[in-house]
Amino acid sequence: MDILKKILLFFYLFSSTFSFSQTEIGLFLGTGIFHGDVGYNSLKFGNIDRLFLNSNAKIKKDIAFGLIFRENLNTRMAMTIAIKKGVISAYDVNSEDLFIVQRNLDFKSNILELSSNFEFNFSNYRIGSKKFNKTLYVFTGVSGFKFNPTGYYNGEWVELQPLGTEGQGSFLYPDREKYKLFSIGIPIGIGYKFNIKTNFALNISWSWTLTRTDYIDDVSLDYVNPNILSEQAQNLANKSNSIFPEGFQRGNSENMDKFGFFGISVVYKIPKKTFCSQINY
Repeated sequence: MDILKKILLFFYLFSSTFSFSQTEIGLFLGTGIFHGDVGYNSLKFGNIDRLFLNSNAKIKKDIAFGLIFRENLNTRMAMTIAIKKGVISAYDVNSEDLFIVQRNLDFKSNILELSSNFEFNFSNYRIGSKKFNKTLYVFTGVSGFKFNPTGYYNGEWVELQPLGTEGQGSFLYPDREKYKLFSIGIPIGIGYKFNIKTNFALNISWSWTLTRTDYIDDVSLDYVNPNILSEQAQNLANKSNSIFPEGFQRGNSENMDKFGFFGISVVYKIPKKTFCSQINY
């Protein structure tokens, strides 16, 4: 609760330096989506919906939820701070690439993202207005996020980063340090807002975060000599029925991983006095 109060206080002090017309808070519920080395990784036009098939029966749903604070500069522009937490996963078996299917890797990761975004409405919009009651909008900004990839092995999910599945931390690969479990990104997204009651609205949004890491799924480089890995790491580094020689391509380090959230937010317009009175200094 202390962290949440600090975020609220920061957001209020930040917003007070501008002449905002409307303060909003929203609850987000949706699903996490992923694009990287593991699983279905085509972003060709017309195939975007296939990214939702990265999940399978091992995880019932890649559920995501979050909290969004929005300050409107005017009826066209707004600034937001969003906290979203969810699960992302991918499975090679869902790919249309025969080599990826044969590679047979999978991963799951909890992901927590804190982002600050600028929004632009294509039409004038205000909660409570009968005239300006809906709009399409786009947004972008900057975010920091935490992740921790796990692989499915012997009926449980095992943390992959400590295992060094691509030789990270081994003296034989001095240039491969263990990757960090925190990174920064650039969220981009599109959404649709519409009013449902005087002080309430619904937002449907789809966001992608372009990241600076290629290890959200623990796959980036090539196969290493299995003799330098523990037995568990060997089984998680190569889950196919084939033996890949040292140096054989395992991932594509040229393409950084991407993740996103798709879902709906219930948004409430907060009267200024109520918002101020609820902050405990």
